[in-house]
Amino acid sequence: MASAGRTTSDRARAGPPVVSVGGVTLDVDHRLMATPGGREVALTPLQAALLAHLMDRPGLVCTREELMCQALGYPVPVGTRTVDVHVATLRGKLGGALTIRSVRGVGYALDPAPEG
Repeated sequence: MASAGRTTSDRARAGPPVVSVGGVTLDVDHRLMATPGGREVALTPLQAALLAHLMDRPGLVCTREELMCQALGYPVPVGTRTVDVHVATLRGKLGGALTIRSVRGVGYALDPAPEG
């Protein structure tokens, strides 16, 4: 019988090794994010998996349950506030280079910062 969920390491292998949106580049395998100004930021495995999932779907709303199961690898979406905590930390690390928009009662969407 197949495993009910994926692990974060499975997520890192499922998508492209490097994802770029709005000038932010994420090296998924090394969990290293680079901002347009050249600042490099190390991410935890869960932060990298969550950001990669959102970057794969710029502008699209991802539900908390989707993020729990598909990005973070939980087999069943329980305690979805976990996603909120990781998003809050990611927002700080992004420093405004990208915007993770809250969609009340649904989840989150990644919006690139306006070019300027």
